[in-house]
Amino acid sequence: MNPLHVMGEHFNSRVALEVIGAFLLIVITITAAVLVYAFAVGLSDNLASSDDRQNMEDIIVEAYNFPVNAPLTISFRNIGSAAVDMSQAEYFLNGMAGSPGVGCKLTLVTDRSCTTTLTVTTSNFVSNSVYTLKVFPPENGVLVYPVVYGGTG
Repeated sequence: MNPLHVMGEHFNSRVALEVIGAFLLIVITITAAVLVYAFAVGLSDNLASSDDRQNMEDIIVEAYNFPVNAPLTISFRNIGSAAVDMSQAEYFLNGMAGSPGVGCKLTLVTDRSCTTTLTVTTSNFVSNSVYTLKVFPPENGVLVYPVVYGGTG
């Protein structure tokens, strides 16, 4: 092997490669540690934040009754900490728009419930099958619930 000359000193090239390899491993290890630390700090900041908007507006289905060849009767309850405007909500059952009754044409405040009857064409529905009810309040995204045609919950 040819000797390597650095600052007037003679080095074996194999020794130089081992030193460079060790140096690169140290740099890679330090870089990985910094990235893991940055990720952990960011994650802990997100987990510890007091901005809990996901739980502020939380509407659940308290009960429903969906008999065969009859409209869906459904009761909603607001278990979140913010009021939800249900007055202009749009309802879709299995992708078809439904006509709600007047029971939930209001702003649903915390720990209150309302019941409405949703009329939708059910001629293609199969008894004891699960269908998706989607409710779109004007300011609150989408609420998705499973309902069984010919069942109660």
